[in-house]
Amino acid sequence: MFDINPKVSAVITTKNRCALLKRAVESVLSQTYKNIECIVVDDASNDDTPDYCQSLNDVKYIRIPVEESRGGNYARNQGVKNALGEYIAFLDDDDCWLPEKIEKQIALILEKKNGLVYCGRRYERMSPKGISFCDELPHAELQGDMTKKILKEICTVTSNILVEKKMLVECGGFDENLKFWQEYELLIRLAQRTPFFFVNEALSIYRVNLNDPNRLTNKFYSWMEAVDYIYQKHAELYYNLGFLGRLEARTIVWRDAVARCKNAGLLRESLKNKLLYLVISFPFRVKNKLVRFRACV
Repeated sequence: MFDINPKVSAVITTKNRCALLKRAVESVLSQTYKNIECIVVDDASNDDTPDYCQSLNDVKYIRIPVEESRGGNYARNQGVKNALGEYIAFLDDDDCWLPEKIEKQIALILEKKNGLVYCGRRYERMSPKGISFCDELPHAELQGDMTKKILKEICTVTSNILVEKKMLVECGGFDENLKFWQEYELLIRLAQRTPFFFVNEALSIYRVNLNDPNRLTNKFYSWMEAVDYIYQKHAELYYNLGFLGRLEARTIVWRDAVARCKNAGLLRESLKNKLLYLVISFPFRVKNKLVRFRACV
């Protein structure tokens, strides 16, 4: 029998950020869609995280001891292994969801009968100047058959994804060798299995703390190693794009590198990547604007 009220497992991974974790957990427990289990995977925290999680009756708490700690992707995969839901939704501990996120995503995935949906996000930017907010919605063409389009554009982030558990397990889950672009690499594999669709609303709050010098997005050279790893892992898919397709796919690297270099204080590298992006991506950006314009007409 077709389940019109399937269980969703919300998997939150955390490490030593109890204050932020509380907001994430509360956003899961306050969802309008009620058939949800909240799973917190604690990657060897030594702050108040264990006490907080163990005080909650509505949270399944999984603690990874120090000797077994292997990073965020390992923690996410442990959450998936312990999930009872037919669908999995991921949430980083510094992000949170708006109340109707899961309800609207479940409605869409049941309507489309596909394996993955995502949504827009609200940026919460923290800088020396204060906190600002800005909504980012998906581009209209980044749905349906994403087998090739996913190689040329990063369509979403971890905290916006709702995915069928069976499909997630079959494709191998998160690659535990990666510390950057891990959700993007997962999306490449999932796009080969199912169409993507999105709820055209900002249903998550994505926190960007420019005051934190240790955040992952600042570690430029480690990020570049991850990018090379992804390109090698999916070399055949990129090869099949042809020369111009591969060039277009590379523009997303230069675009992302601009901000990462700037945040890491690598101003010369930031300028170089900005020039590469602006010059080489120009015809592709014009083409994409035309596609988006036609999609809106």
